[in-house]
Amino acid sequence: MRYAPKAHDHPRQNTVILPWKKKDGAGEVKFVALPEKARPFLDRATKARDQSAFDVALFYYANSLKWDPTNLAVHEEMYACARQFHTAGGKPATTTEARPLEGPLPTDRLAVAELLWMRDLNNLERALDMMTAASKAEQTAFGAWVGPKVFNLLSVTLRDKPNKKLLLRAKDLFIGVGSWEEAKLCVEQAIKADPTDIQLDREFKQILAQRAIDAGGYDREGGPGNFRGNVKDLEKQQALAEKDAITGSAGTEERNLERTKADFDANPTSPDLVQKYCVALRRMGTPEHESLAYRVYLTAYEQSKEYRFKMAAGDIKLMRAGRQLSAAEEALKNAPADEAARATVARVRKAVLELQAGEYRERMAIYPTDRAIKSALGTVLFELGEFEEAMGCLQIAKEEPKGRVAAAHMLGRCFAVSGWHTEAIGEYKDAIASMDVTQADREQDIRYDLMLSLIELARSEKSAQHARDAAEICSGILRKDISFRDIRQRRKDLDALVKELS
Repeated sequence: MRYAPKAHDHPRQNTVILPWKKKDGAGEVKFVALPEKARPFLDRATKARDQSAFDVALFYYANSLKWDPTNLAVHEEMYACARQFHTAGGKPATTTEARPLEGPLPTDRLAVAELLWMRDLNNLERALDMMTAASKAEQTAFGAWVGPKVFNLLSVTLRDKPNKKLLLRAKDLFIGVGSWEEAKLCVEQAIKADPTDIQLDREFKQILAQRAIDAGGYDREGGPGNFRGNVKDLEKQQALAEKDAITGSAGTEERNLERTKADFDANPTSPDLVQKYCVALRRMGTPEHESLAYRVYLTAYEQSKEYRFKMAAGDIKLMRAGRQLSAAEEALKNAPADEAARATVARVRKAVLELQAGEYRERMAIYPTDRAIKSALGTVLFELGEFEEAMGCLQIAKEEPKGRVAAAHMLGRCFAVSGWHTEAIGEYKDAIASMDVTQADREQDIRYDLMLSLIELARSEKSAQHARDAAEICSGILRKDISFRDIRQRRKDLDALVKELS
C-alpha cells in the first residue's frame, strides 16, 4: 500500500500555531524548533520510504523539517531517499505538489525549496534556490552540511563551460550560510575564468581570513579572546589567516614556516606541532623542504609510535614516485615513437604500483576496517593484474556507501577481464544505481565499460538483445559526448553487430 499525503497532514491546517519564534531576554525574536511536532511526519516518511514510495516519503520529510529544520540527521535521511528516488527514475516535483508546504515563515520556504531540489537533484537552479532559502532562514548548520553537495553539482555543471557570474552568485550564497570553504573554491574558479579581475583576488584573501576566523571560533562570543571585539594584535590576526591559507605569496609561506618551526623546536614531541611544521614545510614546494618533512614524520613515528606519522611519510614517498611516473610519461608524450621511453614508462609504472600496493597492504593491516584503504588497494591490484585479490578487497569496499560506486565499477572491471561478463554487467548496473550528483563525472566511464561487457556477451551468446542494449548505451554516450574515446567507431561496429545477430 502506498501512502499519499492527506490534507490534515499539513501542520498549519490541523494545529494552532505554537510559538515558533520566541523573544529572548533582550527582546530579540529567535526561531524555536519543535521536535515533538516533527516526529510524526518523520515516522510517516520512514514508513513510506520502506515501501519504496519515495515521492511520498520526501513530502513527509519536508513536513518534518518545517517543524525542526535544525535536525541534520533528517536532512541526511531525506537526501538518501532523494538519491533512491533519482535512481528509480522519479520525476521533478511541480509547484502544486509543494504548495501544501508553503507558509509565512522563512523555514517554510526552506522546506519548499528543499523538497523541489530533492525531487530534482541534478537541477542547479533548484539547489541555489534552496541555499538562498537556507540563508534567509538563518540555517547555517544546514548550509554547511549541504554546501559541499551543491558545490559538487556546480562543478559538474560548469566543468566544460565556466560561468563567472554563476560562480559569484554561488559564492555569495555560500557566504550567507557560513560555508567558507565552498565560497573560497567559487572565487578560485572565478579567478581562473577571469584572471584580470583584481577585485576577485582581494575578495579571495578576505574569504581566506574569514575562513580562518570562522574555523577558530574567534568571532564568536566567548571565543578565544573574542577576536573581533578585543584582539588588538594585528600581527596575530595576519598569522591566523596565513596559517589557514592554502595558497599564498612566498613571503606568507616563509613567515608561516618560521613560526611553526619555532613552535616545533620548542616542543618537538608535540604531535600537533609536528603536523603543523610538516604541513608548512610541504607548502614551500621544494624537494629539500619535502625531504625534511619526510624525515620529521619518520622521527615522530619512531618516538611516538603514532602510525599516522608513518602514513604521512608514506604519502610523501608515493607522491614522489607519482612525479617520476609523470615525468616519464611526459617524455614519452614528446617522443611517442621512442621505444626506450616506452619501456621506461612501463618499468616506472610497475614500480609505482608495487610501491602503492606495499604501502596500502601495510595500512590495511593497521586499519583492517577502513574500506577506503581496501578500495585503493583493490584498484592498484587490478592495475597489477592480481585480479583475484583485487576482487576480495573491492567486494568489502563496496559495503562503504561513500565508496560503493568506485568499488563496484572496479569490481566489474575485474570480472570483465576474467571473462565473467554477466557478473561484470551486474556490478556496473549496481554502480550506476548507487550514483548521485557528486559522482556524475564517473558515469560515462561506467556506461562505456557496461557497453563493452554487453558486446562481449552478445557475441558469446549470439544475443541480438544484448547487442541492442549495448547500442542504446553507445547512442546515449554519443549524444552526450561525441569525442568520448572511440565511441564513434563503436557505434558503427554495433550497427553491424545488431544486423548480424538479428
